[in-house]
Amino acid sequence: MHFYVKPENIKNNLFSMDNELAHYVANVRRFAQDDEIMIFDGLGNSYKAKITAVSKKFIEGKIISSSYKMPDFKVILFTAIPKGDRFEWLIEKAGELGIFEIIPINTKRSVNTSFSSNKLERYEKISLAASSQCGRNDIMKISNPADFKTACKKAAGNANCLNVLPWESDNTPPANIINAGKFTGANIFIGPEGGFENEEIEFARNLGIKTITLGHNILRVETAAVAASVLIFNSFGIYGSK
Repeated sequence: MHFYVKPENIKNNLFSMDNELAHYVANVRRFAQDDEIMIFDGLGNSYKAKITAVSKKFIEGKIISSSYKMPDFKVILFTAIPKGDRFEWLIEKAGELGIFEIIPINTKRSVNTSFSSNKLERYEKISLAASSQCGRNDIMKISNPADFKTACKKAAGNANCLNVLPWESDNTPPANIINAGKFTGANIFIGPEGGFENEEIEFARNLGIKTITLGHNILRVETAAVAASVLIFNSFGIYGSK
């Protein structure tokens, strides 16, 4: 595990932590003076550092070495919001898998929603925690919900990305469309409980978004999102299978 430190608190080969994070590192995780620690800034930089001073609410230290890594293949998840706290679960797992950004979508069969500033802040904390846990140097973005058709137009406007939409009425295996060209990323559309309406499918297809199958079983929103993401990452060799 590594710990997120704001970029402005890392400079001149020194770093500092305060308040809640310092308390967690010192009192919960039991890091002490002269201990080595891994930190990251969310912008792609990871640091090996050494703690030089510890108090109840403040930690400072010096940078020993650094590395930089951002995802070469960026996957954006355009997803309907599942009910209850399952969206928080999805944020956590998407962050661990390496999704670059989640853009929630409002569809005809989903309840139109928007995020309060408090709710968005909570979602961002979950994404940050996922990066800390899994070793990402960046933090998955969480955007405010967008209208489905607006989201489709946004995705279709990038010719360098593969645009896919899992649909229960389609029988096209993902491999049939993934090998159709070279892409720098992918946009995945996940429908609500009850699925996309036919008019929405037609709209997406007319923009060049490809429909695929995830198998015969009907999956929940969050299950479909994880399954589709893993398929895309694996097909492009992100998990070392290519």
